[in-house]
Amino acid sequence: MKKFQILAAVAACVFWAACSNDTSNPGSTDGDVSSVEKTDGATAQFAKQSGSDVAEEEGVVAETPDAVDETDEPAVEPESSASVESSASLDSILAILFPDGIDIDTARHDPDSVGVWHFYDSRGSHANPDFAYGEMTDPRDGMVYKTTTIGGQVWMAENLNYFDIEGAPSSIKNDWCYWDKPENCESAGRLYTWKVAQRICPEGWRLPTKADWESLLREVGADSLNEILWKGSSKLKSVSGWENEGSGTDDFGFTALPAGMKFTTNTQDGFTYHGCSSLMWAATEADGGAADSLAYHMYLDCSNDNAIVNTVKKINGLSVRCVKDE
Repeated sequence: MKKFQILAAVAACVFWAACSNDTSNPGSTDGDVSSVEKTDGATAQFAKQSGSDVAEEEGVVAETPDAVDETDEPAVEPESSASVESSASLDSILAILFPDGIDIDTARHDPDSVGVWHFYDSRGSHANPDFAYGEMTDPRDGMVYKTTTIGGQVWMAENLNYFDIEGAPSSIKNDWCYWDKPENCESAGRLYTWKVAQRICPEGWRLPTKADWESLLREVGADSLNEILWKGSSKLKSVSGWENEGSGTDDFGFTALPAGMKFTTNTQDGFTYHGCSSLMWAATEADGGAADSLAYHMYLDCSNDNAIVNTVKKINGLSVRCVKDE
């Protein structure tokens, strides 16, 4: 526990430092969800510096550093008075903020935690038992998916899990299974970059647009608070599997799962938000020059009943829900 307290304290300070430059967060309307990558990057860097055991526990994969010649021992420089002062200041801040120490809540990443969705949960185990789902079969691989009709549109009620064998060269490193474990795709579906998501739905189905997501939210009774934020996402969430008591009622059989995302920055990449967040691509690009790097998605979080339709980096890996062509 002492180890966790120390690591948590340092992580908290890294988070605090990151937030001092950007106050946005996944549930904020001040910026798009891609802004959270700054915090994730700090966490990944902290994990990278602290050891692979911490990185694995945090569910973040830090970028592997270039090989180092172990025969060249780096020179050890004496600790400067500035660094000592900085360390003392850090201790003082921690003592004020956390006089009793910090306990890390490991439930999010604990494979045996109660009530949280797991990758080893059987496919469909979090579906609404009282809902009459439809079905569709992907002719490319014979995979059968549950479907639901909302407001006259037919939606897949599960995340797409299709790897394009013919297009494999362009899919490699552009779609993933969480933690790079193939078995995780079985329960959660794959995570795709926006470019791959554009072409990955089966014939007769397509990636939903921003307007499709907004229409879906209106149909389930969500209230639009502004152009980005909607209140009333619990009707779309699965009835179990979300941490922080964030599961929903799944009234319409949409059965959104907290499958997390694959994030990529200039220095790190990894997986995050499993158990807490559902992020699903839209076919609509951002406006203006931002279209080169950003596209819309629909975001649900375990900590609130909000839905966000906003932009995120196209190079990130998000889930895909296909909607049937009309």
